[in-house]
Amino acid sequence: MSYHEAHQRAAKSVCSVCHNRRPQFERNRKKEFSYAELCAATQGFSPKNYLSEGGFGSVYKGELCGQKIAVKQHTYANQKGEKEFKSEVDVLSKAMHENVVMLLGSCSEGHHRLLVYEYLCNASLDLHLSQHSRKLLDWPDRVKVADGAAKGLLYLHENNIIHRDLTTNNILLTHDYDPLLGDFGLARTVIEDSSYCTECVGNMGYMAPEYAEFGKVSIKTDVYSFGVVLLQLITGMRTTDKRLGGKGLVEWITKIGDFRSETKMKTWKFVVGWVVDALTDIMEGKTCDTILRDYSPARSYSICSASETLMNLKMK
Repeated sequence: MSYHEAHQRAAKSVCSVCHNRRPQFERNRKKEFSYAELCAATQGFSPKNYLSEGGFGSVYKGELCGQKIAVKQHTYANQKGEKEFKSEVDVLSKAMHENVVMLLGSCSEGHHRLLVYEYLCNASLDLHLSQHSRKLLDWPDRVKVADGAAKGLLYLHENNIIHRDLTTNNILLTHDYDPLLGDFGLARTVIEDSSYCTECVGNMGYMAPEYAEFGKVSIKTDVYSFGVVLLQLITGMRTTDKRLGGKGLVEWITKIGDFRSETKMKTWKFVVGWVVDALTDIMEGKTCDTILRDYSPARSYSICSASETLMNLKMK
């Protein structure tokens, strides 16, 4: 996507429910904020503005110059915390895509380390997949989330960025279910198609075997994590759901024995066929847009039928 296209899309990106507007893409947008500015913007980091707790600190809602923002306080003042802070600033300062959360600036004043992001109005994906969520995501919204998250991840990989912590917690949503990848504290920039070894950190439920066992990280380990996210979108389960009988989601999926039902067979064939066809198309050099256009209902059975049979699946 060109700079002009990105700018146009961002300018039109307004939530149809709460009318929250995304900031416009700007070159060299990174700004250094003072701690006093961010303290005032969040009303002294008031508990009423608390949004969430991430792997590296608490996140608060705020407002600055009429723009809603999200401010993340890094809680680690040690060398490791400083490294993660700088990594997130470096990676997101270069990223400019409609499906990647926008970093507006940072604060490195004294011992304070804060990151300032655009505000996303509908929390993270994991809260919408919980069986206790107020509104169950329907099939079109799940496909929309998967599509947008895939595009964001493809953009990162095309720019040699490995996310390393792709989970449903780190996919943020608008009320229109437009997804944005966030939380880049573990992200790294690498040489294309390379891999490297590092300390194993993050959520075990999303880790590829080579990362969990040997600390080997590459673009492939991100793809594995995205596959787990897809399984969650399909099943509505968490990676450690009680309904899994003590198994992880990936292990549980591979050991489901009841495939005798014709509707169940069709559903799983649809899902697996979609993934296999998409990966084959990628290997053949097709773009993401081409893959989505080519994958018409004629190549399997209709998405409506998939949705109906998916909703009828009774998970053990």
